[in-house]
Amino acid sequence: MKTAKPRIAIVEDDADQLHTIEEFLLDAGYPVWGAGSAEAFYRQFMVNPVDVVILDIGLPGEDGLAVATLLKDKPQVAVIILSARDSLGDRLSGLRSGADRYLIKPVNLLELAANIDAVGKRLAMHAGAGIDGKGQRAPEPSPAHWDLATQDWKLRSPGGTVLHLTTHEFALLNCLIRAQGSVVSKQELITQILGPRAQNGSERLNLLVTRLRKKASEALTEPLPLKTAHQLGYAFTAAARLSQDSRPV
Repeated sequence: MKTAKPRIAIVEDDADQLHTIEEFLLDAGYPVWGAGSAEAFYRQFMVNPVDVVILDIGLPGEDGLAVATLLKDKPQVAVIILSARDSLGDRLSGLRSGADRYLIKPVNLLELAANIDAVGKRLAMHAGAGIDGKGQRAPEPSPAHWDLATQDWKLRSPGGTVLHLTTHEFALLNCLIRAQGSVVSKQELITQILGPRAQNGSERLNLLVTRLRKKASEALTEPLPLKTAHQLGYAFTAAARLSQDSRPV
């Protein structure tokens, strides 16, 4: 059975770097959110815990080493420090504070993803690989679908969590789910969602997808299977169905 991608938080005070990493990881299917300071991270972490924290050292207020030290007491959370500080002393300080990995900026984003997956496997092994509290292997979950309710514009994940959609978000998912896994071109989506004479249609579609991915990563327990086919369009790549009514939340 395919292992779910780890949930990720990015703690980075450089807004451009935060946006770049967040967009890459969302596009790759990771549930992810970002924070610009340690304090903002702590607040969000209380309500939206994660498996992996990508952590800059030079943060305003409390620095990244202090965050890593605090997270050391949470073995279910891995820390990847991502910093421009590249001296041996800095790297040793990061690892001694509890970080699992120490990467130097600028980092290749594919390398970052490989490190995330590596620490994610360690976390999965630590979790007991599906063993319950009585030492018995938990039963495999039955197959489930994503469900798009056409009456009240809600997307329900296989795990049962619900995402409330705007008009444009619903129209986008409706087009993609009807395509049953096939790629829908950007031009077709623009026409269906924004209209055939929409101005700046490509930019508006890209922004819609970005916001929907971010919204889903914060509300759902599973990654939204909305994939980019570069220079072509988008596809909803998981089993999904349309229904008239959603089940009670």
